[in-house]
Parts: sequence; C-alpha cells; structure tokens
Amino acid sequence: MTTMSARYYTLLSFQLCAYFLASKLVFDNVSKASQIVIDEHFHIPQGISYCTGNFSHWDPKITTLPGLYLVSSVIGLFAECNTYNLRFVNLIASCVNFMLFSSILKYVYYGDRNHMKIILQAVNLTILPPLYFFSHVYYTDMLSLTFLLMFSRLCLTNRYLILILICGSFSIVMRQTNVVWVAMVFGHKLLDLLIKSSRVFGNQYINDVKISKRTLIAKDVDKSKVKRYYGMWDVYCAAKYHLSTHLSTFFKFITFHDATVMLTHLIILGGFVTFVYINGSIVVGDKSAHEATIHLPQLLYFLVFYGVFGLPYVVNKLQSTLKLMFREKILVLLCGIIFTLMVHHNTLVHPYLLADNRHFTFYIWNRWYGRYDHAIYATVPIYIFLLFSIYDNLKDQNCISFLLPYTVSLVLALALQRLIEIRYFLVPFIVLRLRFSRPSFAVVMAEFLWYLGINAAAFYVFFDKQIIWQDFDYVQRIMW
Repeated sequence: MTTMSARYYTLLSFQLCAYFLASKLVFDNVSKASQIVIDEHFHIPQGISYCTGNFSHWDPKITTLPGLYLVSSVIGLFAECNTYNLRFVNLIASCVNFMLFSSILKYVYYGDRNHMKIILQAVNLTILPPLYFFSHVYYTDMLSLTFLLMFSRLCLTNRYLILILICGSFSIVMRQTNVVWVAMVFGHKLLDLLIKSSRVFGNQYINDVKISKRTLIAKDVDKSKVKRYYGMWDVYCAAKYHLSTHLSTFFKFITFHDATVMLTHLIILGGFVTFVYINGSIVVGDKSAHEATIHLPQLLYFLVFYGVFGLPYVVNKLQSTLKLMFREKILVLLCGIIFTLMVHHNTLVHPYLLADNRHFTFYIWNRWYGRYDHAIYATVPIYIFLLFSIYDNLKDQNCISFLLPYTVSLVLALALQRLIEIRYFLVPFIVLRLRFSRPSFAVVMAEFLWYLGINAAAFYVFFDKQIIWQDFDYVQRIMW
C-alpha cells in the first residue's frame, strides 16, 4: 500500500468512526422519542416475523418485495428481534453506504490527491437530509440504496459478473423501482457501445469531428472520429450507420466480455419482467394505493428537490447558468410553454398528500400550491432556471450516452407516481450528484454545512412537534 493510499484509508476510517458515533447518538434519541414512525406500523411487525423465522406471514398492506425483511432475518441469529435492532440494520447500512460513496467518488475522480475532499463528499451524500433520516428508522430506502450502490460500483469496472447479478437483483428485491436504475446502467453501456462502434472508417454520416481520442472498442476505429463526449447528433449518426449496415459493425467489434456484461444486465431485467407478468403488477400487496398514473409535474417537483439539496451547486454555477439561459432564449421560451401546459393539464393531488400531516410535503403543498390558485404557474420560472442549472452542472463531464438513459429512467421512476414523496427523489438526485463536474473544496464544505443545518432543523421538528391521531394510541411525528 502506497503512502497516499494509507493516508486515504486512515482518513476514511477516522471519518467513518466519527460518523457512526455521532449518528448513534441521534439514533438512540429517535428510538426514545418514537417506537413507531408512520409506515413502520407495517414494516416492524413484518420484520419481526421474518426475524423470528416466520416466513409465511405477509401483511397485504406492504407494497414492496421482502428484501428488507430477508436481511433482517439474520438478526434473530445474534440478537433479540425488536424495533431497536431492526432499525439498527439501517444505521449499519448507512455506514456501508458511506464507504461505497467514497469508493465510487475515488474511482470517478481518479488522480485527485485531495482525499479529504473526496471523503467529505461521501459524508455529504450519506447525510443528505431525507436519506439520513431513514438511516434511523425501519424503512426500505437505506438497504435499497446499499445494494444499488454495490451494483453501481461493480459496474464501473465490469468485473465480478456474479456479484453484479446478485447486487442488481437484490436492489430490486429491496425496492422494485430500482429496476429503472439497473436499466439505466444497461442503456448507458449499450448506447456507448453503439456510438463508439459506429466511429469506423467508411461511416459517411459523420463529418467535421475535430477531437481525437483513443478508443477501447477496436483498432479499426477511425481516431479522427472519436470524441470524449457525444450529443444527440452522434446518436442519430450511429443509428443511421448501424441501420444501413444491419448492425454488422456493432457485432464485429463487441468483445466477449462486453457481451457477457450486457447478458448479466439482461438476466436481471428479464427476471423482473417475469415477476411483473406473474404478479400482474410492479406492486405487491395493496395495489390500489400505488396505481400507475401519468403525472409529469413530478419531474418539476424533482427540480425543486435539486434546487434545495443542490443549492451550493446552483449558487456556484449561478452566473454561467444565467448566461446559458440568455444564449438559449428560444429554448427557455419553449420550456416555459411546455411546463405551463404540464402543470395546467396534469397537476394531480393524491388523497394521502392532503390527509397525512406527518410529512413535510403536506405543509409545503397546503401552504403554497394548495393555498394559491396561481402557485402552479408562478413556480414555472423556477423550474426553468433549475433545469438549466442541472444541465450546467452536468454538461462538462457527461455525454448523451448517460444523459439520455438517465432522462428515460427519471421519467419512468417519477412520472408514473401520483403520490408526491420526498424519498422518491433520493436515488435520481444521488445519481446526478455523482455525475457533477469536480466541485471545489469550498463548494463541498458549503454543501456539508447546508446539510448539517437542514438535518438539525428536520430533527428539531421531529423531536419537538407532536401530532395526536385519534385512531392511534401513540403520538405521531413529522418527518420527510
């Protein structure tokens, strides 16, 4: 191990211990404050059943697959099956997530010797306020993310295909909607191969390519036609070329390893399609509460989520974003028209949103969107700005082979959900955050302080505000 590596792992270990000890204090206070937090009313009894070896019991109100409870069943081998220990699984998972975030960032920022900045970014992602809260309660979100991060980290190097298959499958068993992110990785790899394999001698559809870059696909690729980042025009050229050659170039240049990687992803996706066919729906249990509904404004609410939790990145790129919008005035106008039509014709309100005063979304909706008739239209300029801000943070480090599959996956993950829930936005935001251009240490530190402030405020509300519901014999609390 080199001196630099030793320093990195020393810093990582120290920060991991600090994170666990600080979080354990919060965790114990959450346990003292409330033995049941909203959906734990269903999750905890189910977890205890599996933990005690009763795998035949299933609560029909639960809509996710039993991944969380299967992992929880291990507790029964070592400790008592109770609420504290079930929740503790997610605290441990958050520590694993911290190490996975750090590993992914270290790979993405290869060559960056500022280890403290990499580790601090891993801390920031781990304490992302809505995500951090769920490391203290018994919900599916934390372990779901753990397996998705394992899958993503393995896919960066495309080694250990059996582990890729296991982690990808388990991420879906934890939470069915993770299938869209597995599909995104598959789409990213497939599109990248299709574009790069089209950059061969004889492709008459590519013109005026100035950047030369070594390719990993084949020695016969024309180096003058290889670029680092690709756009929609390159997708068009690749599609036209491959159609004209009946995909002969693609199959000629794809390696055996490429084929086995793609096959691994297809097995995961094929298994999920089989499950949906047999089950009759993506949802298990209470299907009536989660029927698929076209709800396009969910994409706009995600922009607000990005604006709040990506605020340091929004501010850092403020000037360049405004310049970008000024240069693209026609596109700004077009976005304004599309967004206005979306909110006018497709703003939906789930009954749970109006009735459940235990979530922050209840108060946000009722004090802005629900109170003022013009609110859905007045927010459109903010949506437009935040859309350009996201692009401004992504454009210098990403190409269409990521942006196109990500956009499709984002639509599938959000725009078919009628209920607005903050935790639906967590994975899409984390994927974006991991793809941002390398931030400065000042931005990373601002992000850390911003998240600390939001977490402090959120936990203050959770501990201080009590809500009494007549049909429950314990107090309710406000959470994400």
